[in-house]
Amino acid sequence: MSSFPDNPLDSIVPRDPEGRQVGRVVAHHGKVVRIVSAQGEVECKRPHRQEWVVGDIILFEKDRPRTLLPRSSQLVRKSPGGGEDVLAANMDLMLIVTACGDFFKKPLIDRFLVAAAHAGVNSLIALNKTDLPGAEKDMEALKEYASHGFGAIALSAVSGDGMEELAEALRGKLSIMAGQSGVGKTSILNQLIPDMNRKTGVLSQSTGKGRHTTSMALTVPLPGGGAVIDSPGIRQFAPTGLEPEDLARRFPGMENLADGCKFRDCMHETEPGCAVKAAVEKNALSAERYASYLKILESIRDGREQEWWRRPEK
Repeated sequence: MSSFPDNPLDSIVPRDPEGRQVGRVVAHHGKVVRIVSAQGEVECKRPHRQEWVVGDIILFEKDRPRTLLPRSSQLVRKSPGGGEDVLAANMDLMLIVTACGDFFKKPLIDRFLVAAAHAGVNSLIALNKTDLPGAEKDMEALKEYASHGFGAIALSAVSGDGMEELAEALRGKLSIMAGQSGVGKTSILNQLIPDMNRKTGVLSQSTGKGRHTTSMALTVPLPGGGAVIDSPGIRQFAPTGLEPEDLARRFPGMENLADGCKFRDCMHETEPGCAVKAAVEKNALSAERYASYLKILESIRDGREQEWWRRPEK
């Protein structure tokens, strides 16, 4: 039985190279999960000692889901108790949504890009609200990320500009969305997925819970294939828990430069033979990018990881 007869999740059903029956978790609420496999869909309670999240691939035994298989990627955040919570797994892409105007903050985008690399997934920046006055400045700034090799799309969920390009970029992939509240993530989803509320409602009813329960996570299929993981917890994901070494290796625009540093553990501060500092001196890397790196590095070391999320600065 398919939850979406006119738009199935077939494109994200896993195929096991050994021919075993496997399925993917497509909806999650507490201990109750829904799994889709080549044989259909099943709803069950996860085993007591296994933490299953949306995107996980589960091995079946005697037609019943039993064992969590190793994850190719996972999105993790710090829990209030100091541990870690896995929010989603085995996704192909993090769609980082920002918007023109006060929402466009390079330090925030940088954090998400580092978090995506740390999670083991590719990233794509979507700049929404390009229909607003003065959007040209932010659209021009977006090109800097494209020059560093990151995918970047300027769009408007209101006018529809750029939406076809975005849909094509997501086609065939299991994606997640991340970004500040107010940048238009819901509007983008509604543009990408016609009748989205009805489709997510089907899965919500199957677990007996409302769609907007914070622990609810759903996988919503895209018309052209692929799907988007939709969850309030993931949409408002704040990339914390990064270590200084993660930032030094993965900061946007510095990844390739870091390979040329004299020391493998170079933090690009006072170390001799630092290729990053040399690039700044030669204007091969902008002083603005380097200052952003130092600011985020300081916040991580001082335990102020989330301050960038709350500050209204550019």
